[in-house]
Amino acid sequence: MSVLAYLLSPVSGLVVFLVARSPRARFHGLQSVIVGTLWPLALYLGAYISPRVTQIVAAVVVATWVALVSGAATGRDPHVPWLGRNLARIAGYEREWNSKSAR
Repeated sequence: MSVLAYLLSPVSGLVVFLVARSPRARFHGLQSVIVGTLWPLALYLGAYISPRVTQIVAAVVVATWVALVSGAATGRDPHVPWLGRNLARIAGYEREWNSKSAR
């Protein structure tokens, strides 16, 4: 279910966050909502600056999305720097998060 959170960010992320019982899936749902909301804002900002910046932002967006989907699919739980631990706490995934970080 964690991979489904990234399917149509941020809508699918919100559904997964609200419906999932697994803290891991809730974490990915919440992360999908945050990231899926920031991507369009970054694209609009890039378009305001220049077409070349928009292309760079779009490439970063696609690479980030692929990394999040593939990581969630393989159980590696990729996270957004600066947000990961806080999102894990909100989703109730902090205990598992800390045990994975200790490895």
